[in-house]
Amino acid sequence: MMNLSALPSLLAGALIATCSVQAFAAPDAGSTPPLELAYERNSRETPAVELRGTCPVHVALPVDERQNKETIGAGFRGALLTGEAGRWVSDGLLQLKDFGFAVDQVNEGAAPQDGLTVKTSLTRAYTWPIGIKLFSMVALKAQFVDKSGVVVQEKYYRAHGDKTNMWGADSEFVTTLNYGLNNLLPVMAQDLVSLCKGAKVEPYSYAGPSSVASK
Repeated sequence: MMNLSALPSLLAGALIATCSVQAFAAPDAGSTPPLELAYERNSRETPAVELRGTCPVHVALPVDERQNKETIGAGFRGALLTGEAGRWVSDGLLQLKDFGFAVDQVNEGAAPQDGLTVKTSLTRAYTWPIGIKLFSMVALKAQFVDKSGVVVQEKYYRAHGDKTNMWGADSEFVTTLNYGLNNLLPVMAQDLVSLCKGAKVEPYSYAGPSSVASK
């Protein structure tokens, strides 16, 4: 039978634990400065390999269509607050030049007279920790548009990245997101080579560390 005299202490302990969990899951937005969602070119599994059969690629500013645009998950001290992610994706797509493409950025409504225009929407970008490992998931919807303004292919990409948590810093979660985005780029680069030649590609691709390393 429970000792009733100990009940107040047990209830107090439960209340403290509940408050601690709530504080971890939903901290005061003003208490933690937002993380800069910056592109990191060198946060990748393997070096970019220059491809043959490329054509000019024009990158339109991506649209941030995430349901949650405020955070990229929860870190060790609470929610990982960030801002708009379109520029981060754009900076990553511009690195398609590492695969041998002539790449530039175009404004909305522009009509390049050569190559393909890549229009993307970011639908997922989040991270999570498991033990000493950090994981990320990035998902993009892409439209590839020819010089006539015709959408020649629509495709969905999903990629994940991971890294060892070295310092316990919130910025490491951003680095892990970059591993995910950089794992996606080789797959899109291969698709662009096919699309430049007028061929079709699969409507969905997944890329993870193992699939990138095996190419």
